[in-house]
Amino acid sequence: ILVIEFIYAIVGIVWLTQYYTSCNDLTAKNVTLGMVVCNWVVILSVCITVLCVFDPTGRTFVKLRATKRRQRNLRTYNLRHRLEEGQATSWSRRLKVFLCCTRTKDSQSDAYSEIAYLFAEFFRDLDIVPSDIIAGLVLLRQRQRAKRNAVLDEANNDILAFLSGMPVTRNTKYLDLKNSQEMLRYKEVCYYMLFALAAYGWPMYLMRKPACGLCQLARSCSCCLCPARPRFAPGVTIEEDNCCGCNAIAIRRHFLDENMTAVDIVYTSCHDAVYETPFYVAVDHDKKKVVISIRGTLSPKDALTDLTGDAERLPVEGHHGTWLGHKGMVLSAEYIKKKLEQEMVLSQAFGRDLGRGTKHYGLIVVGHSLGAGTAAILSFLLRPQYPTLKCFAYSPPGGLLSEDAMEYSKEFVTAVVLGKDLVPRIGLSQLEGFRRQLLDVLQRSTKPKWRIIVGATKCIPKSELPEEMEVTTLASTRLWTHPSDLTIALSASTPLYPPGRIIHVVHNHPAEQCCCCEQEDPTYFAIWGDNKAFNEVIISPAMLHEHLPYVVMEGLNKVLENYNKGKTALLSAAKVMVSPTEVDLTPELIFQQQPLPTGPPMPAGLALELPSTEHRNSNVR
Repeated sequence: ILVIEFIYAIVGIVWLTQYYTSCNDLTAKNVTLGMVVCNWVVILSVCITVLCVFDPTGRTFVKLRATKRRQRNLRTYNLRHRLEEGQATSWSRRLKVFLCCTRTKDSQSDAYSEIAYLFAEFFRDLDIVPSDIIAGLVLLRQRQRAKRNAVLDEANNDILAFLSGMPVTRNTKYLDLKNSQEMLRYKEVCYYMLFALAAYGWPMYLMRKPACGLCQLARSCSCCLCPARPRFAPGVTIEEDNCCGCNAIAIRRHFLDENMTAVDIVYTSCHDAVYETPFYVAVDHDKKKVVISIRGTLSPKDALTDLTGDAERLPVEGHHGTWLGHKGMVLSAEYIKKKLEQEMVLSQAFGRDLGRGTKHYGLIVVGHSLGAGTAAILSFLLRPQYPTLKCFAYSPPGGLLSEDAMEYSKEFVTAVVLGKDLVPRIGLSQLEGFRRQLLDVLQRSTKPKWRIIVGATKCIPKSELPEEMEVTTLASTRLWTHPSDLTIALSASTPLYPPGRIIHVVHNHPAEQCCCCEQEDPTYFAIWGDNKAFNEVIISPAMLHEHLPYVVMEGLNKVLENYNKGKTALLSAAKVMVSPTEVDLTPELIFQQQPLPTGPPMPAGLALELPSTEHRNSNVR
């Protein structure tokens, strides 16, 4: 049928070229032209879909399964190798089609190959469709919620509640904001988030200010339409910005809008390629710091860098292969370090205004998401030259540093994670566990797929979702995956962890009120997180939203707002039921209004006063 449609489309083009101009019937001309155009659109869509979806290794897969049943080991190995090569080739072709608008360089071709092998390994042996994945996420979320409920119902454990999916115990360390030094450090974390946010340039500026942002940028526009207007302040180097300089203007406007007039932009690189991330360098005269800010993921090329997640040795002298990091971000950090040295950017920054003492300023490295991971690794590379360097990594990727490198990074890296953010919980080792859990819940479910997906909405009661203990045998007439999928283990990968000391901003969700009552706002807390605790993806509607940079900044500020209102956390001994998205902590049990403290500060890490365990189960809801 497709061949017939293709021939018909060619005939249509021939007819148009011969008779279109001479035909006097305007309606017939327009109808024929529309039919031909639509026909070609359909043909092109079908071809692209087949190219991306069709798996030419299916025949090899069937042979592999038959050979495994006959226990022919050598033949199985050869077929397995052919299958992996074929699947990697298919994924490489799909990536190139998806990113067809990007220019291919050698580094990009290498990234295609590595990511293709990653996808081929992750999706191998799967016989599921996208709707199965959606249903699996719903089921996995239900399972996680049931496990939290079961933990809270146990009599003999130290977990008092869950905040943003993380267990709260009497050993949980909250930031002691009553301590002046701790408060100063936290405000510093909030302050440098503004630098990380500015690195996203004009797209994030317009997203935050959709109404007046465009007018603000247009007013400062310095494109060819306004040749008389000066382009940038003297002494500012701009690399590969667009013709209007929108990114550099947005960075400058960002600081002016925040009334940070003492910030001078020294260098802005908008160059964007695989393993080559945009960044800028600024001098903050108020804080007496030179700041390197690295942009997060904003383009398909950034996504290729993110996905190149194998372990790579950190190029730091004295640690012969013991320190490992995310390969894509190691290469990005090496690129930025090389750029700083070639352009002598830091020398320009520290010599910006010797009269104001810029020579003695400190160095700060910041970033969000991809930029956070790159900033942490860049700090490793720069620390021998700048031993007092500090790094602030906001929403860093989970699979970033090996354990020994992660422990060392706690000396100079402070990381921030908001709520159930997905990215700090994602690495190759975490993805392997997530894949196994997803396949397991799909195999155990007996509910119709449509019922599972609709049950995740408010269209039907939550009771329609399957219970955790519902199990189906592998002999069921409908299997979501091949029975042996879970027995084929993924290749072992080196465990990698998020960097530095982690400030985890968590929050509760008050109980839903009736329609006539005002809903109480959630209350935000800052706790010290364990790097190894971010080893499981928490399924939640907020797991993507809480990764956005401006949402992270709002979360950081809300912790200060709650503290300034005098809300001091007093976790009750009650075990509390977990709500669909968060722990539903009753404000009357947790918070009591108190004036700001006037006495001596509490010891660090004891911002919470926890009751004794004898009364822990007195108010179970």
